[in-house]
Amino acid sequence: MALEPYSSCPCGSGKKFKWCCQPIHVQIDRAFQQDAEGQHEVALRLMDEVIAEHPANPEAWGRKAQLLYQTGKVEQAEEAIQKAFEIAPQYPFGHLLRGMFRYQEGEIPGALLLFRKAAEYYDPAAQDLVAQAYGMIADCELRLNRPVAASAALRIVLRNQPSDVETREQFEAAFGPKGRMPAAARKEYTFLSPAPSLAGDRRAAWDRTLAGVESARLGEVARAFEELARGDPEDAAAAYNLGVARAWLGGNPAALEALDRYVRLSSDEDRAAEAWALAEVLRCAFGMDEQCDYHEYSIGYQIRDGRPLENLLRDWGAARRLLRLNTGEENVFSGLVLDMPPRFTAVPAPLEAAPLAAYLLITEGIVRLWGPVQERFDRTRAEFEQKAGPGLSEGQARVGRPAFGDVTAEALIFPVGLTDQAEAERRIDLAAQQFFEGLWLQRPLRSLGGIAPIDAAGHVVLRRKLRGVIQFLQDCAAGGALHDYDFDRVRRKLGLTAAGPAAPGAPPTDVTALGAAELAALQVETLTDDQLQQALQTAQRLDAHEIGTQFARALVARPPAEGHPDRYPYYSYLVERALATGNTQEALDTLNEGEKADCEQNEGRRRNDYELRRGKVHARRGEADAAHDVFERLIQRDPSNMSVRAAAAEAMLTLRQGQRALRFAEEGVTQARKQNDRDSEGHLMELAAAARKQGT
Repeated sequence: MALEPYSSCPCGSGKKFKWCCQPIHVQIDRAFQQDAEGQHEVALRLMDEVIAEHPANPEAWGRKAQLLYQTGKVEQAEEAIQKAFEIAPQYPFGHLLRGMFRYQEGEIPGALLLFRKAAEYYDPAAQDLVAQAYGMIADCELRLNRPVAASAALRIVLRNQPSDVETREQFEAAFGPKGRMPAAARKEYTFLSPAPSLAGDRRAAWDRTLAGVESARLGEVARAFEELARGDPEDAAAAYNLGVARAWLGGNPAALEALDRYVRLSSDEDRAAEAWALAEVLRCAFGMDEQCDYHEYSIGYQIRDGRPLENLLRDWGAARRLLRLNTGEENVFSGLVLDMPPRFTAVPAPLEAAPLAAYLLITEGIVRLWGPVQERFDRTRAEFEQKAGPGLSEGQARVGRPAFGDVTAEALIFPVGLTDQAEAERRIDLAAQQFFEGLWLQRPLRSLGGIAPIDAAGHVVLRRKLRGVIQFLQDCAAGGALHDYDFDRVRRKLGLTAAGPAAPGAPPTDVTALGAAELAALQVETLTDDQLQQALQTAQRLDAHEIGTQFARALVARPPAEGHPDRYPYYSYLVERALATGNTQEALDTLNEGEKADCEQNEGRRRNDYELRRGKVHARRGEADAAHDVFERLIQRDPSNMSVRAAAAEAMLTLRQGQRALRFAEEGVTQARKQNDRDSEGHLMELAAAARKQGT
């Protein structure tokens, strides 16, 4: 490692190289020259002479360690570094070199700790050495999915080596406008200034800290803001700056704590939302699994017999469930495995569109399967092991940090069977709407303290966090197939953005985009049947059931639309709402009304559905005989319906009618075996076992 004559000495003494270690580096350079020429023993002998002449200089021991490592003598190299640390515990090159050892072993977190020690111990004037340390820090931070820390490290490299074209290009590729990471991960974060009214000693402390930011070590910056935050726990700017400084150091858990405090203290909702989008980036890093809402589920196998795997891949391809990706590499197979929808028939129809289940990679006798949605991944893994397992070793499973590109993957479908691009794009957008405006709204999130978005929107602090969470999702979607999805639809449903202008009394053009308050303001009589149905579905997704009940009642009060005589979904919803409030008599009355309308308007096609609900309502009311009679009639009318038999057994178990439950279950098992319905057979056998236990 060549050193400029007047750079700070690498031994960490703080002296100029010229007046400290330059004399021994003449001898050290000679030893390394001999090593480069293949004279390893001669080189080590020369290093021993340097140590003999300068036994108290850590640089002599450190360079010997470097030489030993280059010649493959790892244990001796470690011993030599330890000798250097005994002389000078803060010897920066020693920490840098030991970090290189750990890095080569693949122990990235341990290597990173050592690189950061080296960066802190080097004199900032030793620009080349500081740049080298931060270059390794950036590499490790990226491997640990901590882009904010990596970005800060690369900026320090470029500040110390402004002519380093290669690093600048790498920085622009990762963190520039065309970078693939979400905007919150690429942003250049700057510190907030204190409140203008701040004065006295605290203002002076703030001024000193901000004035020294550019020249100070990152650790010193964090310690300065820790002191300011400790001095006034209500100082929002100090909390924010502390969060940013800790994020630059890769201290994501501590950074989250500071950002959480800032969001609670801040009066600027926009700035608080940006801070929580940053917090979402930090949650996706190595070691943050318990605090993150997104994960990668994976398993790897060794291939012992490739034939079962080949057969499975062929079957998946024929079913349009396997999309091969072009890696450009020989002997590498990479693809996407799509999820299999529920099978309602013996021979499923070819897929037109399906969501991602897992990624697949096969190379050098190893197969790896991974995916971002646990339920889909587990289902695909089970199928994979059942069909390809005889040719594979036992799998090695793990749960890890997510890729940013997979954060929104749960909402994405792949229209594999559609040739019309416009229709394919419409399907993709519709699937995104159904996910983000339905399931996602009801899902408790760790980033919101275990609260669902639909419930967080009305809370002052959680509202700020929710805005940040949605912004992070939008940033992650921007670089993929969901880049056209309008996340303002989600914001509008949650009351986070104002509605657009509309003519007085005019119905909206897109009812599905409305939030709860806007739905409540609709004039039902101005809505078409389709709009009213959309309003009901939207209210259901938003858990706005009082409003939804009004829409459902309006729908059943109208005559059926031409070609759409089935009103069961609306009556069923009204029954659910009556049961939710404990009004079982209203539920029965609604069923009677609905079944009457079905007979008059729909030729009684939904009779069994109404009767099944009736049996469950009687069970809810504790009316065992009435419920039993309803289920008996249903089974006689439709003996092959396994769901009715299971519902009958479950209802009787709930009513402590063990003998009746056992008869329903056992007869159901017999029928299921006739139909070769293994799933129903297993479920009914479990119910029979429960009935026997209850009857004893």
